[in-house]
Amino acid sequence: MQMQVPKQKVRVKIKTESFIVKGTVYTMVDGRLSDYITSQKEKFIPVTDAEVYYLGEDGKVIDEKKTKREVVFINVDKIEMIEYV
Repeated sequence: MQMQVPKQKVRVKIKTESFIVKGTVYTMVDGRLSDYITSQKEKFIPVTDAEVYYLGEDGKVIDEKKTKREVVFINVDKIEMIEYV
């Protein structure tokens, strides 16, 4: 018997020093996004259906063209900002 924990899709925008990622994370149903981020023991969170925008040294997007990825893993220690989209 396989047990599954119910999860919900949450669209987010995550900013680090070198890039911005817009995509989907899966959190506990009715759970808080901040609790999900702080509970990650492995220190990386998967973001699916990701759009990646690279930032220059000035913190601005280098090129408005996005790079699409099925999944990216982001180190939670590098997250400067995360918001719902």
